[in-house]
Amino acid sequence: MAILKFGIYSFIGLLAFLAPITIGGESSIIMGHLKNFVLNNFSSWINFLIMFCSVITITGTTLGFIKKNFKEQYLNDLFVTDKLSGILRIGGSFMFILISLGLAPEFLSNENTGGLMAGDMIPPLMVTFFIGVMLMPLLTSFGLVEFIGTLIAPIMRKIFKVPGYAAIDALASFLGDGTIGIVVTDQQYQKGYYTQREAAIIATSFSIVGISFAAVVADLLKFSKIFWIFYGTIAFSTIIAGFIIARLPLKKFKNEYYEGNKVDDSGARSFAEALHLATTTAGKASEKEIVVDSLFKVLVIYVTFIPVIMCVGSIGLVIAENTSFFNILSMPLMPILRGLGFTHEVASQMAPAMIVGFSDMYLPALFIENTTSEVARFIVGTLSFAQLIFLSETGMILVNSKMGFSILDVAKFFILRTAITFPVIYSIAMILVKFGILSY
Repeated sequence: MAILKFGIYSFIGLLAFLAPITIGGESSIIMGHLKNFVLNNFSSWINFLIMFCSVITITGTTLGFIKKNFKEQYLNDLFVTDKLSGILRIGGSFMFILISLGLAPEFLSNENTGGLMAGDMIPPLMVTFFIGVMLMPLLTSFGLVEFIGTLIAPIMRKIFKVPGYAAIDALASFLGDGTIGIVVTDQQYQKGYYTQREAAIIATSFSIVGISFAAVVADLLKFSKIFWIFYGTIAFSTIIAGFIIARLPLKKFKNEYYEGNKVDDSGARSFAEALHLATTTAGKASEKEIVVDSLFKVLVIYVTFIPVIMCVGSIGLVIAENTSFFNILSMPLMPILRGLGFTHEVASQMAPAMIVGFSDMYLPALFIENTTSEVARFIVGTLSFAQLIFLSETGMILVNSKMGFSILDVAKFFILRTAITFPVIYSIAMILVKFGILSY
């Protein structure tokens, strides 16, 4: 029975997250089709859900500030937090309500700032989280993690200094959604699969935004015809960054397990051992408990993550839209870009685009889409993914996780990944120029 549970649930999970199928002329993984179906047919219900969750978040977080502690632990998990996170939650919830009701000032509600977050970013994120968190146990709770992790642990250890279990996080991110990948990493860390250091490496090295979103950006930047070169560049630069980051001191992140939890990672690396661990895990798994636990995790995300993303993302977009902050911040990049052969006009478009990605991953593409230089568009487009950290989603999810990230840590990793991946991406772009695939 246990081996059937392992085989059936794992197969369904792999099918849902990793196997692209074509429906209605659109090729995507099943999770992507489900997300599109819900967004296309239940948009008004989704907005109502976000409004409802916003009210709950405002009320519960306010009570959390007053009471400090609830008798029920699940209420503490939902509503008790530090002042900064609480303010961001309440602020993001109010922003969404005001924008949805048409009561927000124009600078916040327009389609390039808070209106973009409330209308185009948050609803898909709500659906993605729900579907992803509900389906993710198919990959993580019925033995697949143990099976794959046991077989490839030596490779993952050698290259990235992390357990083989990290392969599931990486696959879920590359072919599904990076935000889900970070959530999975956080969950696996709390269960004892990773130390704090390993979790930090995995979350900041493997959780790339999925292929579907990369395809959207590639199309915007007119690279659909060479999409696999575009995405391959992202993947390759990410692997290089992961290899290097895994070998840095990262002193803040300790080689310690969360609350003393530790999953046994010893034993022979054979198929038989992998299958034994997988079936043992599947045999212990309770479908009812997993569903209940997943629903609560969705609720926690809706209350603790989504409002913060709304708040920070909107503020970042307002700053980008109405000030020269990112232009000033990116000035040190100008002489570097000019030295690499870009004209002053192109360099002045590239520089802020390389920085603004810290606010939101989609902004660099918007900043650079009209430049005439294919190389510039290619570099900025792929770099925006390779940077990985952006406050409107992944950055704040890291901050709100149990892995120990602060806003400053998030900023450091953004700068670090930019410094590592830019030379790699630039080198690839020059090779493509040499072969006549890209032009200056």
